[in-house]
Amino acid sequence: MSLWNAANGPSVHAELVGRELIKMGYELMVFSSIEHPDARPTNQIDEEYVIRHFAVDTVNPITKAYYFDPTPLIEREYDIFIAENVERLPTMELYQLFPLIKRKAKTIMVVHEGGPSKDPNYYRFDWDAIVCFDKRYLSFIREYFPGDKIHIIPYPCYPYTPGDKKKAREELGLPLNEKIIFSYGFRPGDITKILPPIVKLSKIYPLRYIIFVNPESEYNELIRAKDEHEYEFLDIKISALPFDLLYKYLYASDALLFYRESSPYNAVLSSSVCLTLGSGCPILFNESNYVKMHGNEIIKYKDKDDMKQKLIDVFEGKFNNKHQSLVAEYLRRRDSRAVAKKFADLFNEIYGRGGGD
Repeated sequence: MSLWNAANGPSVHAELVGRELIKMGYELMVFSSIEHPDARPTNQIDEEYVIRHFAVDTVNPITKAYYFDPTPLIEREYDIFIAENVERLPTMELYQLFPLIKRKAKTIMVVHEGGPSKDPNYYRFDWDAIVCFDKRYLSFIREYFPGDKIHIIPYPCYPYTPGDKKKAREELGLPLNEKIIFSYGFRPGDITKILPPIVKLSKIYPLRYIIFVNPESEYNELIRAKDEHEYEFLDIKISALPFDLLYKYLYASDALLFYRESSPYNAVLSSSVCLTLGSGCPILFNESNYVKMHGNEIIKYKDKDDMKQKLIDVFEGKFNNKHQSLVAEYLRRRDSRAVAKKFADLFNEIYGRGGGD
């Protein structure tokens, strides 16, 4: 039970793990939302196993559904029930159905919350197992749930599948001679903060900065900055970004650029980094707690001057071979195939404690 085919961390997690489980021979059923404030569209077409049966209109201070059809959860048969980011699901309705779910399946909660939930229903569930991504999540979740039920399984990354830059540029109609920086998923207001060093780079290199902005975001500030300052290098695309197109742009680009200020929550990560690292496109991310657990498989920058210099280093090929080997090694241990195998091991473990009813 999760968001699905959405530009959202829990959705990315569910998709990466779920699709690998299918390849391993599992039958997948996805209970998801018709509408949800967190579910920014990706224009992905739902698979036949996706069942949309609830709709959410508010998530603060707690998640409330204005529509919830319990029928799929009641009538469908399943052996494992996994709930992702529970505080953003309709917890009241789910808790009412939980005894029935427990009678037919083993239950697993995947913790995406960055800290203790404000929803009192969150703490009422008796899960068979709880999955968190690293020790930061463990440090708070074990205060509320039994420690022997909690398991650390890393957030999955898309497998290492580097592409052909020349081919991707030709297919996208992009020039071969330009240096291309790519960003997506940004808050448009954050992009304007990092434009000054890119302006300087545009005077050194033939440069294009491609930015995909979600149609539901507030993008007027970015458009205004382009028009007022005549930033000819800015290539703004106001569109959702399905996965295949995302990877084509990553293959075409010299660098993927992120800027995101640290969260007030301690336990956070960047699902975008996990989704895109496998492309082989060098990722530049400011020093932030979103990438605290990452090492040299990404390129961290301290400030605008450091960002400019590291982009130059990328353009000049200083990160090429060694960096790619670091990425490949990192993904070998944490890609979606390795993580799905850990989930399969967990399924076997919790059924080994006595099996289902």
